[in-house]
Amino acid sequence: MITEHTKGKQLRQMVWGCIWLDARGRPRRSPLVIMDRDFQAKKQGYSGRSYIQTLEKGLLPHYKPLQAFVQDNAPIHNCKESKKWLESHGIWVLEWPPYSPDLNPIEHLWWKLKKLLYTHYPHLNNMGESAEDLKALQAALKACWRMIPGSLIKRLILSMPRRLEALRKAKGRQTKY
Repeated sequence: MITEHTKGKQLRQMVWGCIWLDARGRPRRSPLVIMDRDFQAKKQGYSGRSYIQTLEKGLLPHYKPLQAFVQDNAPIHNCKESKKWLESHGIWVLEWPPYSPDLNPIEHLWWKLKKLLYTHYPHLNNMGESAEDLKALQAALKACWRMIPGSLIKRLILSMPRRLEALRKAKGRQTKY
């Protein structure tokens, strides 16, 4: 058996997206937002500031009052700056248990997004780190986000009651989800 290992850095890009069911129960998604790095941040990565910029682009155009907004416990989601911004915009954030990625249906969409990316754009796996390569990756990510079937989004959202019940039965431990 031969196992391939890539050497060097691969292109990476943090993205943000939102899914929901509309009033008629139809699956909807926000456009995929490419997150910008915060070069003023300690490690020049992603920060509360870059997260807020992302929410302004992706969440504000779609958020309706009294909707629950779900995010995980990433540091940029829970920093004072982000919490203050969400509160000032009247965005109701659902409390999230510390270690429960199995609750969040969008985690399955990130997996699907990667699978589509590797299937439809395999050449991106061997690209360098140039600005052109990054732009190609970002365009491919957006195209793959639109390829995700609405039926999958709906099925994942409708699975929330089962996910919660499974988590309750597992007493907060890992579930099949």
